[in-house]
Amino acid sequence: MNKQLELDLGWSQGYMGLQYHMEEALEENELDPSSATCNPPIALFSKNYYNQINELNHDKIYDYCFIGSFKTNLKARRWARIFAKKYFTSNSIFINTDNPPNWAILGPFDYTNQNFGFVPKKQKNNQSKQVQYRVVNENIDYFQKMSQSKFVLCPAGDSSWSFRFYECLMCKSIPIVESWHHTYRTKEESDIKYKYILQDRIDQPICYDDYVKENTRIFEKYHMIQNNKK
Repeated sequence: MNKQLELDLGWSQGYMGLQYHMEEALEENELDPSSATCNPPIALFSKNYYNQINELNHDKIYDYCFIGSFKTNLKARRWARIFAKKYFTSNSIFINTDNPPNWAILGPFDYTNQNFGFVPKKQKNNQSKQVQYRVVNENIDYFQKMSQSKFVLCPAGDSSWSFRFYECLMCKSIPIVESWHHTYRTKEESDIKYKYILQDRIDQPICYDDYVKENTRIFEKYHMIQNNKK
């Protein structure tokens, strides 16, 4: 097999947030929630959750966005900081949610240490539903800023994939990733032809609206339960 096509699934594909969302999707469709797992072949989200994000303002007033932590996997996320210094503008949003006291501000787009909302990684019980599910109204700044951004940086998370990638798709923004390997969590998801931009090919011309429409179609087809009830 071509090494470029060999999968890099990382050390873990499971995440309790995936189970909480799968439970809600199953209940919404009157299916048994006890079958939910933290490591589904393809992540599932409820229509209700998806619609809450859809109802936000999606006017794209920001060009680039990154809101997240660095300290748990600095090596995998270092490129996001470099990218921001090179490409972010006064119309971009960058927040290092670790809020390190000695953080050197990257530019006029950097809002680190300005008390930005709820930070999951700083919560004591970080495996709880309250932390991992991310209620939209309780994380409104996070979802609103992504929804109003054309592109969202999606570096690898604690493993080679990131939950932010799913959120970016729901926010109808285009993911920017370091590698194709960061666009999937499982073998099944690796077969899905998401639309994204590689961070070292940022100048490649794309039809932005077509990318958004295709990712929306993909998300609704693969990441939501298809209810055929009349």
